[in-house]
Parts: sequence; structure tokens; C-alpha cells
Amino acid sequence: MMDEQKPLELSQVHTSCRNCVFAEYKKDEQIGCKLNKLKDYENAGIPVVSAYDGTGKKFEIINGRFCMFYRSPQLMEKLPRDTWEEIVKLQTKVPYHAILFIEKDSKFKTVKAALNKLHNQEQKPNLVSVVNKQYLPYSDDPENHIKPSDLLELLNSFNFHQFSLKNVWDGELDDRSLIDLAFDSNKEKPYPFYVSFSVEFDIPDNFSKELNDAILIKMLQIGVAKPVEGINGLIVSKITHKKHGGNSFYVNIEDKLARYEDDSEKFIYEAIEICPSLKR
Repeated sequence: MMDEQKPLELSQVHTSCRNCVFAEYKKDEQIGCKLNKLKDYENAGIPVVSAYDGTGKKFEIINGRFCMFYRSPQLMEKLPRDTWEEIVKLQTKVPYHAILFIEKDSKFKTVKAALNKLHNQEQKPNLVSVVNKQYLPYSDDPENHIKPSDLLELLNSFNFHQFSLKNVWDGELDDRSLIDLAFDSNKEKPYPFYVSFSVEFDIPDNFSKELNDAILIKMLQIGVAKPVEGINGLIVSKITHKKHGGNSFYVNIEDKLARYEDDSEKFIYEAIEICPSLKR
């Protein structure tokens, strides 16, 4: 923590621990955080500075970030005290939108296996959009392609919070354009990130845990995580996508971010930096 003798220069964005129910005190001096978040912020290189109020109470300030774990006594007073830590951990799981591509030659069992992979994640996606690239081939050759109604029935058999099936009518659209379409139809929903995979890709079992840890423990500010191959493992912040128009004009979102965003290197990662299990 920073030297308390130096004058404080606080960012416009900061969080005071003073009235947080998870701040640990010895008399009038904060000595830690019950969730160990002060250590997480420090390990991530985010300044944690000491301050005093008019009564002489010493507390910490997280400089440059809103702490998602901050809870006031008023917010928590109606909940049993012994449940507070578990409640806030559940509340701060990172919701995300999974965009899953069915390829023109994918088999039904492969689609089902990929959906199972998402369903069995520690943190399930809150929204699953299945992009069906077999729709046109099915129209021409229904005997050798997956029936759209079977896909809808399969999706309905999982207990995802929300799901959608996108049948692709235009065979000329590339995968990045299809990602934009899947995003645009759900852009007002409260999911700060989307990820994309082909059903042919072996989605790691702990993908969602690694994503959560990267954001909530390592405190990484992710604008874009570049895919390991094709669209597999692409992770994009909704804010970044909206600001730069996604992959419009056939320019990938990560290239736009690198070109037009100040200090873009702070926000662009390789997918394996976020989720090491994606490494092939």
C-alpha cells in the first residue's frame, strides 16, 4: 500500500473501503478485506492507498477502479450475516453471451456435445446463440443435414437462462459478420462479454472459471482477446464492440481497437492469456 505521508491523488474512478461490510478493522484501522480483494488489486498493479476520515479512522481506497465487491451495511442488513460472502461471490460471477457456430458439415451429436460443454461450465453462459450455417444446405439436401426444428428442440432441452437459434440465409457472410448479427440482436441484454466457438472445437471444461478469474482476481481489463484459431476463443467486451462497430467493413474488432484506441495494448490479449486451457 502507498506511503500514507504522500498527498493522495485520486482518480475520478475509485472505491473507498470505509463503509464496506467486508473491510476488516482493528479498532479504527483497516487491516484487510474478508474477500482478500485488496491483495488481488495490489497483485494486479492497481494502487491501494490509505486514507483517514475526520474521526481518525484509517481505511483503504482502491484507486482507478470501481470495486464490484463493495457492499454497504444498508444493502446487506436484511440478509443473514453468515451468507454475505457467498452471496457476493455469486452476484459477481461474470455473465457472458456464448455464440456457437454449427458448421456446414457438423453432425447432430457434435452440436449436442458442444452444448453440453457449455452447460457443464462452472459458470454457464447466460445467453447462448447458436448460428446455424447448415440452413441453406438443409434446404437443398434435408436428408444429410440437421433439421432446424431438431436444433431448437435440443436447445430447449438445456436449462440455459436464454437461448436463440440463428438460421443463416446468406451463404456469403463470413463468420465475423455472423458474430456481428448475433451480437446486434442481443446488444441491449446485460452481458458484458461475448465469446465464440465452433461446435467442432473442444471447449475446455474450465473455460468459464478462467474467464471469471481473469476479470475478478487478476483484474484484467479485457477489450478483446484474440482467438486461438478462426473464431474459437474470441472474447470481446460489449463496450468495445459497440464503440468500434464490431467487425464491420470486414475489419476485425481487435484490429480496430489496436488502430483507434489510445493505449490499446492494455486492452488486447491473446485468448490463452485469459484462459490458458485454450492452448492447443
